[in-house]
Parts: sequence; C-alpha cells; structure tokens
Amino acid sequence: MTFGSLEGDGVVFLSQRSLMIGGNGLSTIFSGVINGNGSLVKTGPGTLTLSGVNLYLDGTTVAEGVMRVSNTTGSATGTGPVNVNAGTLGGSGIIAGAVTVGTGSGSGAFLTPGVGTNRQFTLTIQSALTVNSDATYTYTFKGNRDRVRSDLVIAKWVTINDGTIVISSSSQSRIRRGTVLNVISNTNAKPINGTFSNLPDGGIVNVNGTNLQASYGGGDGNDLILTVVP
Repeated sequence: MTFGSLEGDGVVFLSQRSLMIGGNGLSTIFSGVINGNGSLVKTGPGTLTLSGVNLYLDGTTVAEGVMRVSNTTGSATGTGPVNVNAGTLGGSGIIAGAVTVGTGSGSGAFLTPGVGTNRQFTLTIQSALTVNSDATYTYTFKGNRDRVRSDLVIAKWVTINDGTIVISSSSQSRIRRGTVLNVISNTNAKPINGTFSNLPDGGIVNVNGTNLQASYGGGDGNDLILTVVP
C-alpha cells in the first residue's frame, strides 16, 4: 500500500502489508493508530510525525526524509525493529523495538533528537541501538554557567560501529567547569560497545570555545557523557 502522506487520526489496519508513506513530500502529523501484522516505510523528503501509540508488528524503515516520534506512552513505531537506512530519525517520543541507524555502506543516515527545531529533546529506545559507520548522531546543547540543556538518547544496549557524532551549541556564555552533559544513557548493565570514529574515549572536542572530554564509562558506569574541562 502507498500513501502520498498520512495526517490526522483514526485507524490504519495493515493486515500483512507494507505501507509506504511520504511520496508527495508533505510534512504531516498522524495521531491515530496503525495496527496489524504489516510494516511501515517512510519515503519522500518530508517529515512524518507519529504522536500516538501504534501497534503494528513487522517493523519500520526510514528510507528518506524525517521520521519524528512524539508519543508519551507506548511505542510510536509498534513493536518491531526500526531501520534508518537513509534520512533522519528524531523526536522526543518512545520506540519499543531495536533501532539501527545506517546500513554500514549506505549514503548516510542520521539520529537527531531535535530535528527541525532549536530545542533539545530526549529520545527513548526501549531496546538496542546500533550506530553504523555511515550514520551520524547530531547532538546539540545550550545553556549558561548555571544551567545546561542537551539532547539525550536513552537505549537499553548500545553498539557504535565507527559512526560519527556532530556536536553543536548555541550557548553564548561559558559553561561551568565540571558540568556533565549526558549524550547516551545506556540502561543495560553492559558497557557501550565501540566508539564514534571522531570521538575516542577520553578525547577532547572544542565546541564554541568550550572544551568537552568524552567518557564512554560515565554516568552509572556505562553511559556516554561529556565533561566541561579547562
């Protein structure tokens, strides 16, 4: 089945079919329910925002454009895995299935919690996250000496296969030394497997005049954090 776009509410029943959405390039919000044994494929250059609890079973593929999740309960993408082959996945919602960003040999895929905004969001993945070599995690933060807001990805188990992280800030003042920015919260007891190709463990990156040192064993011992250093 192919929809140029999907907007509004109501129920879409997939039966055992794959539903392709986005070919007309429009940006839309769907707050209803997608149900059934089928799968969802995001195509086209626009943005599809899923704000409801969806129940389809056979997974999600982002092939082009942006898929944003903004649900507060359940899973925006049903129970199956989410594969970002190209385009961008982001938002402040919840995803139940395992997420894989990039194919390892594709044209590039992006994980960007705050995609399309100048705000910082937390994206929650209740299963594993894999970031492949052709994938980019776009991470932003802003604040001042006393308060900092930053993006965050929460996942149950994290593997980074030499993907890239791009860090940016709109902060206009210096951030207090010792301030910790959470980048990836790994809820599994095992450590993060691998590192970003441009951010080794212990590496220091300068963003808008602020030096940030990376640790893949931060937080409760297995999270990716950035600490403001001299």
